[in-house]
Parts: sequence; C-alpha cells; structure tokens
Amino acid sequence: MIRYAKIKAVAVNKDARGRGIGAALLKRCVQVYWQLDCMLLFGEFETTRAPDPYYTRQGFTVPEHGQTHDVGTLLCGVPMRLGAGPGETLFYRWRGRIR
Repeated sequence: MIRYAKIKAVAVNKDARGRGIGAALLKRCVQVYWQLDCMLLFGEFETTRAPDPYYTRQGFTVPEHGQTHDVGTLLCGVPMRLGAGPGETLFYRWRGRIR
C-alpha cells in the first residue's frame, strides 16, 4: 500500500505570526505522518499569496504554479500526476531519499 497524506487547514492567527508557531505545526505534521509510515506529504496554499520561501524553508518543494509532479512512477511504476487545484499552489515533501 502506498501511504501519502495531505496537510489541510494549518493556520496561525495574523497577530501570532512570526513566532515560529506555523513552523512548529508543520514540523509536528511531518513527525506524525512519518510515524504513520507515509512516503509523501503534500498540501496547497492560495496562489494569491505573495511568493514566499516559507514552505521551502520548512523542507518542502514548491513547484511553479500549475506544474504537476509524477508521484506514481516513483511510488509504484504507474504514472500519476499530483498538482494543486484552481487558485492553489502545491507544496510537497518525500520521506527519505526518494525524489
């Protein structure tokens, strides 16, 4: 079985931003999903937000808006594209050495 997880609805109140709370929440998500033996962790954020290296600083890959990533070939030998929905940008992170 291929295990993957989507991070949904992780947010920090505007008044509390800049204190490392969001990074701590994402770090905990990664820890929990790795404990559950997931191979891929991904999520989306609104494309209207200003481009920001936030997710890359947290260890995620952020492809160009609209770009998809073939996760199926890497995981099970069958092409399967992962991408973001309309108005969203994808971020993802592989477990271990798979890229």
